[in-house]
Amino acid sequence: MFEYMPFNVAPWPWQLALYFFLIGTASMVFVVSAAPVVFGKVAQPFESSQKTGLVVSLLLLIICGPLLISDLGMPERFLYPIIYFHWTSPLSWGSLFLPLFGVCIVGFGWGKMQDNDQMMKWSGILGSLLALSMPLYTGLDLMVHQSRELWSNPTIPVLFVVLSVTSGMALVSVLGMATGGMNNDMTRLTRIILFASVGVTFWLFLGEVITLWYGTEEELQAWQIINAEFGVRFWLLTFVVGTLVPLVILTLPALSTNPLFVTVAGVAGSVGAYTFREVLLYAGQLTQIYY
Repeated sequence: MFEYMPFNVAPWPWQLALYFFLIGTASMVFVVSAAPVVFGKVAQPFESSQKTGLVVSLLLLIICGPLLISDLGMPERFLYPIIYFHWTSPLSWGSLFLPLFGVCIVGFGWGKMQDNDQMMKWSGILGSLLALSMPLYTGLDLMVHQSRELWSNPTIPVLFVVLSVTSGMALVSVLGMATGGMNNDMTRLTRIILFASVGVTFWLFLGEVITLWYGTEEELQAWQIINAEFGVRFWLLTFVVGTLVPLVILTLPALSTNPLFVTVAGVAGSVGAYTFREVLLYAGQLTQIYY
């Protein structure tokens, strides 16, 4: 009934999938690092991982630059979205927000070194808003492609934000375990945030499946492609490992209070956070209808 050409892959390769994952993770690690200053007492358990989180978020941001530039083929093209700025282009806004986000990370770190509360507060607030824009704009980059029905879905930006929360909290919990800062309070707060993000991912995953199952011709073809080409990544890594396993761990009282198991749940969730993006990115480029 449907036909597609496996060799006809659009030029958004693994570098972009990895970029989407890392920039979202870096964003949420910074939000967690700045949270004790921005949100006050409720986020105090994250203060022990503040310095480490700032360093890691900056390193991830530095890694994201070459990934994004290498995907363009010609390195100088990364300046085009800024030089030829379009107010309605998510790519232009993302290219502007990306360096500003880096400035906020450096500013927050400098404020901490100098014990400058005002600098930490304002760079933390602005940086957190810019951090939220990172996964939002990557999702909007896909959503604006109205000719590709798998992408032109208003839940994609929301999904990318939720997946970033999961991967960011996973890295924070790993850093907490490595530095010995994963105490009971931090474990409890991490578990609450992870449970919320993975739970929302579960419903968004089901919503995506139902939409494709009962969708248009192109959406049905995307469904066929996902199951034929990306079945392991979609069902095993995204749904089972990345969604069901964390939900089970975070629901059981005997496991959800253990820092090690909460960290395992976060890491499993981050696997799904990567593969979900990857499948949507690749499958959305393969749909080709012939009438």
